Amino acid sequence: MEFFLAIFLMLASAWLLGELLQRFGQPALVGQLLAGVLIGPSLLNLVQPTADLATTENVALFFIMLLTGLAVEPARIIAAGRRGMLVSSISFVIPFIAGYEIAQAFGVGWISSLSVGLTVSITAVPVNAIILMELGLLNTELGATVIAAGVVDDVISFVALGIIQQFGGSDPAADFANVAVALVKVAAFLGAVMALEHIIRKNIRRSREWTEGLAGRLRTPGSYFAMLLVSAAGISLLAELAGLQLVVGAFFSGLLLNELATEDKLEKAVEVIRGTTFGFFGPVAFTFIGTEFILSSISGMSLFVVALLVFAVASKFVGGYVGAALGRFRSSESATIGFLMNSRGFVELVIAATAYQLGLINQTIFSIVIAVGIITTIISPIASRVAIRRMHVSAAGSPEVE
Repeated sequence: MEFFLAIFLMLASAWLLGELLQRFGQPALVGQLLAGVLIGPSLLNLVQPTADLATTENVALFFIMLLTGLAVEPARIIAAGRRGMLVSSISFVIPFIAGYEIAQAFGVGWISSLSVGLTVSITAVPVNAIILMELGLLNTELGATVIAAGVVDDVISFVALGIIQQFGGSDPAADFANVAVALVKVAAFLGAVMALEHIIRKNIRRSREWTEGLAGRLRTPGSYFAMLLVSAAGISLLAELAGLQLVVGAFFSGLLLNELATEDKLEKAVEVIRGTTFGFFGPVAFTFIGTEFILSSISGMSLFVVALLVFAVASKFVGGYVGAALGRFRSSESATIGFLMNSRGFVELVIAATAYQLGLINQTIFSIVIAVGIITTIISPIASRVAIRRMHVSAAGSPEVE
């Protein structure tokens, strides 16, 4: 009863505030995040971030990332490889250094400072995917570059956390053997995904004929959709075993299934997942993030929060802008990418929670980085929407030289 009451309150408040924010020209997810803050422990205290809700959020984010992978054309992600790597690397390194130095300036230990730097370097792919889908930009060059850069950021983040973890014990010497094993596992998973994608792409007709033949022998209603979900869950579990998160695997599984499925079957599957994602999973995930923000836990640390927030936003924007500019995007497009790269959301929460559980950061630092993550996730879609409008005006008015 308590669980379903919490779901009811989350969906109702997310729907109302999402509608309200949409009428002011902002993405619905901003209203959903604010709904979580409103009904969570910070204000009305109607919903607590329980373990059951956290599990529901993980399922929700699995579907968001699966939908993103299914909705993105793999060819665009591959084509965005160079640009995505430029944006990712520069927009990761600059905030990482900025976050580390700010934490050090406030007397935080070096291991905790590394963790702080890591949390502000992240880009939340689920948040950007929702923004880009809402604005119809997901399958543009800009959208593909942002998604590709975000996925690379997330992969680097989880690998980096595993390395930092090796320095978190009482023995200052790192267990380089464990680090090497972790890197090999990640490389093996990514290599296998890339090899499988290459094989499917080179044999696209035969691969789809095989899939259609298998689907034709299935008699249970919904079997094709179930087959997609089983495949996606299997690839996601392999990603988890490799040291990455399930959501990263869900994205890659969506990309692979995108190429295996025929257009009509893919369209039907995407339509089903899109409806449940935007109607249920998305609102639940983003509202839950809002409930995890506890205002009282950061009292007395306002200067640290403000400094980290300012440097996190500025450094991520600069990194995204510079990376996009080097990738030969127009200045208005580079500004849009800089703002989009600033959303941190769920992935930062995962990194922060894992670092806290491992003892790499304490409760206060944990609350601070959560606050920064939520605030930047709220700011990012608002700033991105404004930047996108200016980008369209710039493109229509006086086109810039590539």
